[in-house]
Amino acid sequence: MVWIAIALLNPIFHAWSNVIDTYLSNRLVRSVWSLGFFTGVFAVLFLPIVVLIQRPELPPVHLIPYFFLIGGIEVFYLFPYYKALQEEDTSIVAALFSLGKFFVPIFSYFAIGEILHPSQYIGFFMLVISSMLLSVTRVEKIRLNKAFFYMLFAGFLLAIEAVVYKYVLETVSWSTTMVSTSLSSFCIVLFFLWIPHVRQNLIGQVRQIRKIWPLFGLNEVFAFAGNAISPYIVSLVPVTLAKSIEGFQPLFVLLYAVALHRFFPGVFREMVDRRTILKKFLLFLVMIGGVVLVVG
Repeated sequence: MVWIAIALLNPIFHAWSNVIDTYLSNRLVRSVWSLGFFTGVFAVLFLPIVVLIQRPELPPVHLIPYFFLIGGIEVFYLFPYYKALQEEDTSIVAALFSLGKFFVPIFSYFAIGEILHPSQYIGFFMLVISSMLLSVTRVEKIRLNKAFFYMLFAGFLLAIEAVVYKYVLETVSWSTTMVSTSLSSFCIVLFFLWIPHVRQNLIGQVRQIRKIWPLFGLNEVFAFAGNAISPYIVSLVPVTLAKSIEGFQPLFVLLYAVALHRFFPGVFREMVDRRTILKKFLLFLVMIGGVVLVVG
């Protein structure tokens, strides 16, 4: 189906963003406040692209709180995410990201009454579990530490966001949703400037951001592309199906690492030995089976 091909672009772009996020948060910008603030600011710069693709409309007043809810999640999920990247290996964080998707079918059922065929739920859980295992080098490394709870909270927030996206997209267009949520995120990050110690930290980080703005900007291009595709797919199919395809993100991280780790050894943290490649190839086959069940 066409929607699957489009949906696969989401993990393709977000996998690049995940790689760069790891490098930024561990090597270049340690402050999660700075990363969250500049991410929210950069998001507004892409709005002209949205307007060129589809003209947005003024949203109904009753949906404005929902847009601010989505915009707030877009900002605040970054805090536990970046903190987890600073506490734990990237592969483990990626695995725990997939863990959060278990909330999606639960929230979508109770919030919007979304019900799938049992085989589709089986396919969804096959994708999520395989996605987790793709990222885990040693199972015993997953433990109840700070990173675990950081990512559990981040996944919880993103599951709420996915369901709210589905709710608003039943009323307004994709472009209206993108513009409204991006402006909401921008308004929220502006409040960071009212917090004295955060404001001082941001001022101190401006020079560093100026030095690395090409890399930071490239990261935001990938993030914007993935974020733009996600609500579009949610508008087409049940939210549980839409989120299941995102489980391929660790696979693309692996492919990028295999192709480029020799050229950028300080960027990638993926094991690319023969045993690891074989294990992940077998899990990829399981993921394909999961997609078949989900689509079926």
